[in-house]
Amino acid sequence: MGQPLVDLDSLDLSRDVIPEAELRELLPHRGTFQLLDGICHFDPERKIAVGYKDWPADAWWATDHVPGKPLMPGVLMIEGAAQIASVLIKKTAGWEIESFIGLAGLNEVRFRGMIVPPARVYFVSGNTKVSGRRLARMPAQAFCNGQMTLEAELLGMLL
Repeated sequence: MGQPLVDLDSLDLSRDVIPEAELRELLPHRGTFQLLDGICHFDPERKIAVGYKDWPADAWWATDHVPGKPLMPGVLMIEGAAQIASVLIKKTAGWEIESFIGLAGLNEVRFRGMIVPPARVYFVSGNTKVSGRRLARMPAQAFCNGQMTLEAELLGMLL
């Protein structure tokens, strides 16, 4: 790992390419755990998806996660990455839209930078591989201000 799954600078990330209603059908997360505000790139042939989350300066975690220097918790970076990976696998592997993909494991996790609000965070997943009928290996990354802040291989299990 270490290389971006896709060059974000080469993409038009200015608009959502999957309607909000469809995104909410694909993901059951709501409220504070709705970590994708939209999907701004989806390439079913290359199996790449890019979503984003806009964190305001007063994000719900910002006051208490390192008072005086708010840092987005790594676990939230992983959750955002898992959500974009879930969208991608449902859209490309034929898994049922109403099914739930649980996080079954993490491999090769590296935090490579900090996210300080206000910030737009891009979550990328690509090159997913389905093993059997219920397990998927889903490479994922997070970016903020042009810098990769997370990379990991997520293991997702169809529940």
